[in-house]
Amino acid sequence: MNNEKPRGMAGTIMVIMVFGLLVSISTAYIKMVQTETQVQGMIDNSDRALDAAFSGVNMVMAITQSQKLMFTDDSTIAKERRYFIAPAPLTTDWTTGLNTPFSAAVYPNATNTDWFYLDESLATFDYGETGSSTKPYHFRVTSYPGTTAAGVIIPASYTIKAQGRFLVYSGDSTSVLATYTSQIIADCEINFPRKVVQLKRWRYMPFQSDLDFFKAVRY
Repeated sequence: MNNEKPRGMAGTIMVIMVFGLLVSISTAYIKMVQTETQVQGMIDNSDRALDAAFSGVNMVMAITQSQKLMFTDDSTIAKERRYFIAPAPLTTDWTTGLNTPFSAAVYPNATNTDWFYLDESLATFDYGETGSSTKPYHFRVTSYPGTTAAGVIIPASYTIKAQGRFLVYSGDSTSVLATYTSQIIADCEINFPRKVVQLKRWRYMPFQSDLDFFKAVRY
């Protein structure tokens, strides 16, 4: 009778255990890389939404910069500046935040505005389009004067709120898989001697609804 124990069994078991450990480590590493890639992708897309919001701020600054009356240091003349307000049927509310009511008669150059859709290269924009298919970058803005606590316009102050969206489309560009959003508020200073509208400071804001976005708030 052969009573010899199988040789090499302990070594085989050890090899199997080592291979199992390596597979577990490899799987965990792959999962970690996938998670980091997904998180980085989300961060990148959120940054793109922020870029879209900044495009709105830059657009407003460029338009106001072209107005000669922007550089008249007078609170009455400041009412004739270009302000971007809510599109119908939404309403513009300056009373709650600025202690001054908005009226189209008092602010004759106020302009109704809604979402702008940008192409992927951020090179051009189309205003008033009915569709936004295959246009991932969107922004909308609202702007208003800076005021004192008593509601008197400060001629050197101009405030902009901007929302940006970045849409992730399916491979065939027929449906939106995810929407990333960002909202900022920018406090602009008007330099009368140099005739320049310059960004003084900005900060993030919670993304507001249609109703709240067109309500003025102090920086």
